[in-house]
Amino acid sequence: MRSTVTLSDPTASSLRPLLVHHDATSARVSLVPEGALLLAGDRVEVDLAVDAGARLDVIEPGGTVAFDMRGGRAAWDVRIALGRGAVLTWAGEPFVVAAGAAVARSLRVRLRDGAVLALRESLVLGRHGEEPGRVHQATEVVTGAGPVLVEDLTFDALTAPALLGGHRVMSSVLLVGAPPSAPAGPDRFDLEGGGTLWRRLGVQAHESDLGPTWRAVRESIGSEAG
Repeated sequence: MRSTVTLSDPTASSLRPLLVHHDATSARVSLVPEGALLLAGDRVEVDLAVDAGARLDVIEPGGTVAFDMRGGRAAWDVRIALGRGAVLTWAGEPFVVAAGAAVARSLRVRLRDGAVLALRESLVLGRHGEEPGRVHQATEVVTGAGPVLVEDLTFDALTAPALLGGHRVMSSVLLVGAPPSAPAGPDRFDLEGGGTLWRRLGVQAHESDLGPTWRAVRESIGSEAG
């Protein structure tokens, strides 16, 4: 795993991968922000590769807040490559886009045969009592058989009410490379290219909670490192 942060202030904080545990075939890594992220001018890049047959569990100790950028912009880009039979779980914490923020987020994942991806994320548009900032979110998940999930979403104070029906929190769990572990329901979408997406909207974070689904997904693909 490699993380690079181009900072608005060279003395400001960065994002540091911290190895929590490892053995011969698996590891757990915590992505630790060393101070406030994101500010105007920040650009976070995470490159992550899991070799064939290995397992990596990524955790985040807390959420991320994109602060008011006063006309500036920031970016958060993640690129993932999974080898044959590799397993990656990423337990993302809420990503909050505060009023006045402007963020471009991208996620690009490539999976080889037999690889498994389990990803949790939550997008929060505005802190309590705020209007949402602006976020452009692009996602591309591709296996050897072709695209599994391709999304290009833009939310801001004008579009979010119409697109999300008055909700401000969007929580998702994505599972690729393994059978779904939760029964069909209104939150579950079986993707044509393979894989399963659970998605729930809420006005508050607890209304969109997919904790039981995430736990079921984790259990279905075995224990984490350590």
